[in-house]
Amino acid sequence: MIYNDVLHNFDPNMPAYAIASGHTETSHAAEFILKQGGNAYDAILAAMMMSFVAEPLLSSPGGGGFMLAAQIGKKPQAFNFFPNTPEVNPAELDRHDLDFFPIHGDFGDRHQEFHIGKDAAAVPTAVAGIYAIHQHLASLSLPALAQPAIWAAQHGIRVNRQQAFVAKILQPIIANNPTANHFFGNMKTGHVWKNKPLSRFIDKMSKQDHCWFYQGELAEIIHNNSLLRASDFHGVKVTVSDALHLNLNGHDIYSAPAPSSGGEVILQQLKNRNLNANQSPHTERLSAMQYVNQQRLSGVVSRGTSHISVVDSAGNLASMTLSNGEGNGVVLSEHGFMLNNFLGEEDLNPDGFFAWKQGDPLRSMMAPSLIINDQNRMALGTGGSNRIKTTLFQVIDRICQGQDLKSAINAPRFHFEKGHLDIEHGFNSKQIEALTTSCPNHLLFEQPSLYFGGVNAVQSGENTFGYADFRRHGCGITGVS
Repeated sequence: MIYNDVLHNFDPNMPAYAIASGHTETSHAAEFILKQGGNAYDAILAAMMMSFVAEPLLSSPGGGGFMLAAQIGKKPQAFNFFPNTPEVNPAELDRHDLDFFPIHGDFGDRHQEFHIGKDAAAVPTAVAGIYAIHQHLASLSLPALAQPAIWAAQHGIRVNRQQAFVAKILQPIIANNPTANHFFGNMKTGHVWKNKPLSRFIDKMSKQDHCWFYQGELAEIIHNNSLLRASDFHGVKVTVSDALHLNLNGHDIYSAPAPSSGGEVILQQLKNRNLNANQSPHTERLSAMQYVNQQRLSGVVSRGTSHISVVDSAGNLASMTLSNGEGNGVVLSEHGFMLNNFLGEEDLNPDGFFAWKQGDPLRSMMAPSLIINDQNRMALGTGGSNRIKTTLFQVIDRICQGQDLKSAINAPRFHFEKGHLDIEHGFNSKQIEALTTSCPNHLLFEQPSLYFGGVNAVQSGENTFGYADFRRHGCGITGVS
């Protein structure tokens, strides 16, 4: 196997697989399952459960997400396991009695305000996603897929720089109460981090069913520590639908449909960019971003986010984006994970906090995507808050204009929002001049930054490889079965 590169000079009679994720252990969990004979969907479920262990401040059983699946010979499908708003009428709530308050995360060049507290949690839907994807697409038993994550949580993983940096950004949440600090306060580079309660949770979850989580003791515990009612848990379901589709320059592009808004925004940006072919590539992309922002299609995000992409040796693609928001600071200590703060994310609540329509889907910018053409099949996605839409737009656009996947990911990025342009380090002076002439209200970053997302992608076809964005220190693996 090789890491973060193309697999060259291998026997074409030996089918190749590829994985890319936000952490080495997450990718290795997927590879272990592929080598046991599992398919891409077995592998991505194993990686998802491992991400709860290896990326616990970004991915959690307390969160939710979306997945795109492209089985060979079948139309790509979208799995939505993101929560609805609570059934409680927000007009009945006394805001002064709520456990809900702001904190600030420090990204270095940028700061962002988050709202946390027990009343910031929406229903966790990640577990429903595991059960539904397993039922529809998996070939191995769920206990078998859970084994790598169970072992890692029990014996510990070594904290890397990315985990430590995320913990630093989210320190106000970790320090919110003694329980959160006990579980996540020692996420320092090189530290071996164990989570035995999470190990037991994953083990038990893998041997149970949907009702165990959503109609049993766990639902009652969460209900007693949030605004959520029993009806919120009983109504949890995963929807499966066709993916959004756009054909552009010979590339079939698929992305997540509603209630994700990310796919809609990205495809609209790509359409609009294609109408401005007389401009320079960078100003075309900026024009597309500006147009879509003016149409108010954006403004919904998930910040604490991670992405996993897998292609198996048969060519089946899986692209999954997961989020826990930033976490609301409430840790279920007997089970080892933090609940989401989706009700406390300003951009997920565009009409204001506690102004939701009861039981409506929460809209997220998460947009797991696929690109399929005559030569290659690709799965990709990213974390990165509301930068998700602009990050994926720029990467997919570069691919459609002829760049290879790796070069498209490594290229510098920019992000336009509310009349302000953030420009990543790496553009030359002429490109910067063109961008800043179009948008004088701007900030130049001094170096490449995880602020601009972290695209984890796989490709099979002429070349097979898994590539994890250097900005987030993930892990891409390529191997042969």
